[in-house]
Amino acid sequence: MAFGRTKSRMVIPIVEMTPMIDIIFLLIIFFMVAAQFAQQARVDMNLPKEMGGQEKHLQENTFIINILQDGSIVVDSTKGAISLETLEALLEEKIAKGELSWHTLLIRADEQGKTELLNQVLVLLNRFNFSATKIATETH
Repeated sequence: MAFGRTKSRMVIPIVEMTPMIDIIFLLIIFFMVAAQFAQQARVDMNLPKEMGGQEKHLQENTFIINILQDGSIVVDSTKGAISLETLEALLEEKIAKGELSWHTLLIRADEQGKTELLNQVLVLLNRFNFSATKIATETH
């Protein structure tokens, strides 16, 4: 009895695009929300006018400490002013998680504000072994 050759069929896999499109939309939403959080950390204030190093773009994970003219400290504009003790606890938490270094820390102090609070923040950072930091200014 002779066996005939079976015809080999070529199977063409069907690629479903729906899950890929879902992932793309999720990524777009994630980056839009992340950009909004980065903008919320900024508070409008008058910065001192100095020449200094020019850095056009902040790193994504920059931790910004805002020192306002009235002597209040704001880390996230949505949460309002915090005390030095709260700032210390927040810094300790970020350092313990490994999320904070001097490269990712930025201090923004109002030009009309008192330097006493800025000095207290710098002393606090010194306790956490920050030997350097970036202080935001406006160019001439």
